[in-house]
Amino acid sequence: MIAAILAGYQEFLTDVITAQWIAYGVYAIGVTVAIYLNKLEANKFGDFFSLGFKSFIITTLVLVIFTAIFNYLHPEIARESAELFKTDLMKAQNRTPAEIEQDVKLYQDGFATAIISRSIFGYLVFGALASAISSLLLTLQKR
Repeated sequence: MIAAILAGYQEFLTDVITAQWIAYGVYAIGVTVAIYLNKLEANKFGDFFSLGFKSFIITTLVLVIFTAIFNYLHPEIARESAELFKTDLMKAQNRTPAEIEQDVKLYQDGFATAIISRSIFGYLVFGALASAISSLLLTLQKR
């Protein structure tokens, strides 16, 4: 997953969205494989989901650490995003220049926190969804 994200950042892939979809695909496959390889320990939905839960929690932790380190090493992303935010605020023409500067500074200061929070939530939700679907399919297969 990290390789796909880095490939998107380095523009080895067509765009960042493609890289993100590849990363999510790898994530879903990884959770499914983890459940499938340990399926002898399980025979009902809750058991399968528990196996997937262990897998996606560890994966989420690794990805959040990666996201934090990546944002720390690339502060230019926050600056570029803040500049785009500033452009949008200036186009709206509903704030004074001082308010715009203050909002842009707050945006840039909170950028890493927002990205990390979004990553945590997104990876947890996606991991739970992948675990639930995989668990349901394996439960139906056991019948």
